[in-house]
Amino acid sequence: MTRGSFLRTAFFVVGATVAAGFALYVLQKKQEQKKDEDEDDEPKKEEMPEAAAPVVTTTALTDRSIPLDIQLDQQDAADADDKIRILTKNTITIAHASVTGTCSKFAAKLEKELSQNPIFQSCSIQLGKVEEWDWWDELLNNEEEEDTTNNTTDAKLPPPVVLLVLPTHAGGAWPVGADSLQQALLDLQHDWRIEKAPLRPTQILIGTFGMGSSAYDDDTIGKPAKEAFQQFRKLGAKTVGSAAGIGDDAVGDHADVAFHKWMTETVMPQLEGAFAVDSESCACGKPSSKDDGGGGCCSSGKESEEQQPDDDEESYYELDEEDQEEPEVIDLEDMGASMLKSSAKEQSSEPQAMTTPSQALALKKEGYRLIGTHSAVKLCRWTKHQLRGRGGCYKHTFYGITSYQCMEATPSLACANKCVFCWRHHKNPVGKEWRWKTDDPHFIVAEAVKEHVKMIKETKGIPGVKMDRWKEAHTVKHCALSLVGEPIMYPRIDEFLGDLHERDISTFLVTNGQHPLAIASIRPITQLYVSVDAPTPESLIAIDRPLFSDAWERLQQSLSMLKDKGQRTVARLTVVKGWNSDEVEGYAKLIALGHVSLVEVKGVTFCGKSDASNLNMSNTPWHHEVIQLVRTLKEEIDKLRQDDPAIPEYDIACEHRHSVSVLLARVDQFAVDDPTTGNRKWRTWIDYDKFQVLAARNAKDPSFKFKVEEYLADTPEWALFGAEEEGFDPTDMRHRKKRKHPMYTKYDADGIPTHDHNNEVMSEEERAKLVLQMEEKKREVGCGTTVTELKGGERRIQDASLMFRGLTVIK
Repeated sequence: MTRGSFLRTAFFVVGATVAAGFALYVLQKKQEQKKDEDEDDEPKKEEMPEAAAPVVTTTALTDRSIPLDIQLDQQDAADADDKIRILTKNTITIAHASVTGTCSKFAAKLEKELSQNPIFQSCSIQLGKVEEWDWWDELLNNEEEEDTTNNTTDAKLPPPVVLLVLPTHAGGAWPVGADSLQQALLDLQHDWRIEKAPLRPTQILIGTFGMGSSAYDDDTIGKPAKEAFQQFRKLGAKTVGSAAGIGDDAVGDHADVAFHKWMTETVMPQLEGAFAVDSESCACGKPSSKDDGGGGCCSSGKESEEQQPDDDEESYYELDEEDQEEPEVIDLEDMGASMLKSSAKEQSSEPQAMTTPSQALALKKEGYRLIGTHSAVKLCRWTKHQLRGRGGCYKHTFYGITSYQCMEATPSLACANKCVFCWRHHKNPVGKEWRWKTDDPHFIVAEAVKEHVKMIKETKGIPGVKMDRWKEAHTVKHCALSLVGEPIMYPRIDEFLGDLHERDISTFLVTNGQHPLAIASIRPITQLYVSVDAPTPESLIAIDRPLFSDAWERLQQSLSMLKDKGQRTVARLTVVKGWNSDEVEGYAKLIALGHVSLVEVKGVTFCGKSDASNLNMSNTPWHHEVIQLVRTLKEEIDKLRQDDPAIPEYDIACEHRHSVSVLLARVDQFAVDDPTTGNRKWRTWIDYDKFQVLAARNAKDPSFKFKVEEYLADTPEWALFGAEEEGFDPTDMRHRKKRKHPMYTKYDADGIPTHDHNNEVMSEEERAKLVLQMEEKKREVGCGTTVTELKGGERRIQDASLMFRGLTVIK
């Protein structure tokens, strides 16, 4: 016997032994189960599977980190206990996985539609998130509850139904929370122990609707819903409709129209036929015939050969996924979606308005004043704060703007990213390029100033408003183009900026770095920002959720473009703990690409829970954590300078504790030696009058260039890093809600308080008690910082060293 023959024989024997052992194990388990059932005198209620624990991935942020034990949320556990088995007859299960809340809304709408239909009054309808079910157990273990219903009656019950509403993640990936379903479907297909088409005997009906955006990629829109539809078919499920329904939120109200069409023209007629009480008539009112097979023309029992394969055919179920070639045709549902999109686009030969009526309504509810078809203005909270003498924003501390004379606006509500930390909760449209109506830039500026002044006038009655500031606020001196969207997408952005300069309004423009050519061609402005939201390609995709597949390369190119701009340039880092606060070396390399003038590092602002974001308060860093990150960032840049002396030297210049912000500045551009003291003196503030003179000269003669150093102003002592004021203007008064004050004002390196709420040194006895409390906390959650990934992609941060921060006293 050859070695190859011996190995083949050995593998055959081992395989046969394993198969026989598994068959014996299954037989033994069935006998034990039958014995238990016989011994039980009363009908036993089916035991529900234990609620699945959240997906826990603990990432150490320090060497001392240890994993955390996370308990399932009590409400989630209660919801899981209430669920009916998916394969239970006469049951309709609606499962969704929502990213921005759209799929959740559609699922609830579908449940309401079914619940109000008399045909479904006697059936069970359940609604929940995809992650609430153990799909492997639900689809594989078709265990029936024992009851008094006989088999004949049970056979007449309608089949189980599953309706899925799924969004699409970047690149066509399945959404977080639905990966358990995706994995279960794949495992059921490829597990050799499971027969082909295991769902065929259950007669389960499956329907899917997918949400997505063609702004990302037409090939990936609705991909999870399409895959789920096909995979359920391979497993033997009957289908609702011939393909998945698809909604495109990048084309007007297409998503709402497409879902309504799928629900009313596909789902409802077919389910009405399957659940109709009178089997001799169809739900649509037509009498059934023998040709129908009973149940009427809408019955799920009548399906075309194209939709469901013959039981005697090997074909569809026997083929491996990689062996199947999809025909070069459009499915009926896809064709309907394409027709809907085409009809929406062909309603007018002219470009459409950027916002749909529903988007415009959502933005107006949040306080936006819409201008024309694609622009908006909104009153910043810092404007109102400084009007009342309660302090200005970080730009007042870092650069000397007057917050109550600053207008926050945008000429483009659309953006090319859907960042997880976006404080606008994605109420605005998205797009890779401009495809909408284009309003006149002079009209936008004039209306923006007009609407801003209107909002200033409305603040007159707010308690505490200083009338001298209120009168000055009627004159706009600064414009922060960071309201929402991507302003640099606006095709006439250069004219827009020129109009602002002609009105002596300074310009602070923030871009997400996805349009490098626009950055290169833009005229000199007061300050140009590029958002640097992540240090690696993988984390950029996770946190920014960009439309562009080459988002990382675009960001790198955009930063490189800043090197030769001449004006003040800024790399803006928004720190989100557990998301982008690691790998500081990556940030240093990106900053080195552009030789930027300034680096702003700001802790993310938590804007409340939303379906569009899975952030929580623990993702918001404390000011001292941002300071430590900035110090580490400076060290990493200094390391790069050892190999490349052309990289500028940076140092910490300013801080604004109130907004958890710290400023790194180039030493060669903003620091001078004080002739009196010999100490370093920072000049990060801006001479706005000088800038307007230089900008006007450049507008007349584009060949005229000017440098950062030509419009600098001295930074006041209170704005400097390390000052007692911590960036708060001493001419204003810090206001605390309900007279709340920090319980402790200073801490040691371990986070143990050293000073009480009166800023007095605490006794050793008091501190000893706090040390014991922290040690107990460390035993509970571990040392250092831990990041725990929960269901739905939420990341919870726990750190014992932070336990005393945030505590307040009323005085």
